[in-house]
Amino acid sequence: MSTNKWEGVFPAMLTPFTADDKIDFALFEKNVKAQVEAGIEGLILGGSLGEGSTLDSEEKIQLLVYAVEIVKGKIPVVLTIAEQATKVAVQLAKDAEKNGADGLMILPPMRYKADDRETVEYFKAIAAETPLP
Repeated sequence: MSTNKWEGVFPAMLTPFTADDKIDFALFEKNVKAQVEAGIEGLILGGSLGEGSTLDSEEKIQLLVYAVEIVKGKIPVVLTIAEQATKVAVQLAKDAEKNGADGLMILPPMRYKADDRETVEYFKAIAAETPLP
């Protein structure tokens, strides 16, 4: 997927769960397809104000792989990274690249109020490990 002209609506997708606390991939697929049919230009997984902070790295990659499979390159798939440890964020960025992410939405860790220098170093460490935008 070309990332040169990203514009338009990129909603942060919900991550539905089953009663036994597993990702509900059937409902996720239904929602993604409805959003694509409605005309979105890209999608964001694991948004910061939803369940993104409760998913572990494995679940985030499962969601990414499934979303990439659903959209089949028609629109960009962006994975949110807002991990508590830089090494976890770096690994997730590498895994996202390997598993078909078109880009990353990187946010600072949410449970720790970093100063400006720490925040920049966190972003730089992630950016140094992947070519993803």
